[in-house]
Parts: sequence; C-alpha cells; structure tokens
Amino acid sequence: MRRAQKILLVGGVALIVAVNAFVLAGVAWNRSGAPASVLTLAQRELSLPYAFGLDGERGGIDVALLWRAPMRDDNAEAAYDMHYGRGPDWLDADKLRELGFDLKDGRDAYRARREVYVVLELAGASWQAALAQAQRRLDRALARGSTDKQDADALKSAQEAMKYEQHKASRLFAVDAGLDAAALRQRYPELRSHAIVAATVTPSVTVIEGKTLFSGHIGELSVARISVPHALRGAMEGIDRTALDTGRAAFDMDVSWGRRFEPWITAVRPRRPAPAG
Repeated sequence: MRRAQKILLVGGVALIVAVNAFVLAGVAWNRSGAPASVLTLAQRELSLPYAFGLDGERGGIDVALLWRAPMRDDNAEAAYDMHYGRGPDWLDADKLRELGFDLKDGRDAYRARREVYVVLELAGASWQAALAQAQRRLDRALARGSTDKQDADALKSAQEAMKYEQHKASRLFAVDAGLDAAALRQRYPELRSHAIVAATVTPSVTVIEGKTLFSGHIGELSVARISVPHALRGAMEGIDRTALDTGRAAFDMDVSWGRRFEPWITAVRPRRPAPAG
C-alpha cells in the first residue's frame, strides 16, 4: 500500500513538472524572436484589479485590456460608448461569411462561434471618429442653448462626454478580423499602432419586418488579462486608484504580442500626481 502511494506521489509530481515545463516552453516560444506587435497603452486601455491599492502587499497584479468597437450611428446621442466588445458595423453578413460562418440557417446561426484574428487599433482613425462624434454632439447641444432644464442637462452631458472621450475612454478599437494573421498584418503593417489578437466571434440574428439581418459580436480575447512581471511591480508603488480615477496620476505600459498572439508587459512607467500649487 505504501509503495502504491509512493508511486502515485511520484507520478503526480512528474505530471506537475511536465505541465509546468510545457507551459514555460509555450511562453518561451511566444516571446522568441521579434514581437509581432508593441503598443504603449495607458490606464485608459488597462484596467487595474478592483482591490488594487487596498491590499497592503499588493501581491500579483493583473491588468485587463479595455477595447472598444466603433460607435454606431444610432448611438450618437449616448454620453459615451460603454459597449466594450459590442459588434461593430464592419462585422456584417459579408464579413461573417468571410470568417467561415454559414448563415443559411437563419436564426440558428447565433449558435455558432469561431475563434478568429482581430485587429486592435490604438489611437487611430476609429478613435478620431469617436472624438469627432462627441464634438458633433456637443456642437448640437451648444446650438440649442440651455434655456430650459432639458437643454441644460443635454449640454452638460455632452460636455462631460467630450471630456471623457478626450481623456478617459479607451483609444483601442477593434477595426477588422480575419482567418489569416499574416494577411491581416500585410493590411495593417504598423506594429506600434495595430495589434493582432485572437478572439471569438459569434453571429447575431435580428428579424425586422420579416427581413433577417446578420451582425457579429466580438467576445472575449483569448488572453484578456496580462500579469505585471514581478520585476516591474515596484513601478506601481505609490499609485492609488483615487489618483488614477481623477486623472491626477497615470501610467504607461509597453505591451508586446508574440508568436502565439499572447501579450506580455515589458515596461511600466508611472506618472505621479502633479504637486498642488
């Protein structure tokens, strides 16, 4: 009996060692060679853990990527686009077919799901379009004036939306998708403004007045959270969430993606609160 327990123990340890070796080999392969993408992201694209700054020792720190889909025209009056991960207009029926979805089943198509490559664009044309949309909304509110409470509230909301878009909203947008990562990289060659990531896409089916309309929804990225390396965690010391939330402090992180389209953090640069004056 004792011998059997020893065999099981040795086998269990060997399995753990083998799994860890496999994981480490995958990490090493992903990070070997030149990075596929390198983006410098700020706190507006990286969400800190909810308890950050509350636990004395901090422990491990993971950040979550905050990305957006381009705002739809029907959302023009919204204060800002909170729909991170919502299906963009470019992910239409033609694009879904290009991604390999069979839409012949109509309403049953929503049951399908497929992992594809998605292009994330940093501070590019989609963000500029979001800024322009917020400006148009503010211009309309200014033109109406604030003679009554409803107009005054609309003006205040538009002003807050503009400020949010300029300083707090994520500048990282999903702008395209495909099955061939190399083809996408040829289409978007800028390594420091376009990252290619793996994510799931699910068709969405809507029937309006007897007409079936298809659109796509981008789900979770295959790797949506990134661990801050232990050697870089010291750079986060002294930063509290209150300072980040109010804009009195900020940070930048260099995030690289490798051969397996998995991200890792290579640098952390905090910006401390400006001294009161």
